Amino acid sequence: MQRLDAGDLERVGRFVAETGEIDGDEPFPPAFLAALRRLVPCDSVTFCELDRIGERELGTVSFPDEQDAEEELTLDYWEARFEHPICHFHETTGDWRAHRLSDFVGSRRFHSSRIYAEWFRPQHVESLITVGLDSPLSHTKVFLLARSDGRDFDPADCLVLDVLRPYLAMRYAAAHARVDAAPASCVELTRRERQVLDVVAEGKTNHQVAEALRISDGTVRRHLQNAYAKLGVHTRTAAVRALNGE
Repeated sequence: MQRLDAGDLERVGRFVAETGEIDGDEPFPPAFLAALRRLVPCDSVTFCELDRIGERELGTVSFPDEQDAEEELTLDYWEARFEHPICHFHETTGDWRAHRLSDFVGSRRFHSSRIYAEWFRPQHVESLITVGLDSPLSHTKVFLLARSDGRDFDPADCLVLDVLRPYLAMRYAAAHARVDAAPASCVELTRRERQVLDVVAEGKTNHQVAEALRISDGTVRRHLQNAYAKLGVHTRTAAVRALNGE
């Protein structure tokens, strides 16, 4: 059985010490994801919370901020998940330990598949590793680390992420305990979602919001969708009113 060597354990310790200094009401803000990207080198890190029963996105944060795909995504995630080797494994086994895409499908088969053509390739994802917190399908909590250059992740990367799972779960629980103790007006939205709505309240379009916050148009749309779901509204005006307690 492969084990982490002293160097890997030292890197994990430094990561825990570094990220332990990151404050805020979000368990995994961009600074945390940036540190995770340095620990397990990759092009992007995303933390995604989903209700896979009700087919709803409950929250997503990425580092760097998500960019719009150069090619249009013709495959919706809620359809893609059934063909996604790791998502299918999650949903049929309840095993949220770290796994690589290559653990389930070979390169030739992967590159000839529909999900590669319509989901992974437009997002420039060639290699992927995921790790999740133990969760019901009604509220899954998964990190996705992606590379675009075709270099696969090493099995040791899975071990590093698995060693971190208790720490990740502890951070998540601690952040939500802080949120539960906060005033109701501060509970629902993340810092970035509030920033987006603050700019929207100035009458800005999605593109103008994106320029003001230096994020992509797609990221603005995602934050608005997340905010709508949390506030129980369906329009920009209603979201701003709810944010202001009207």
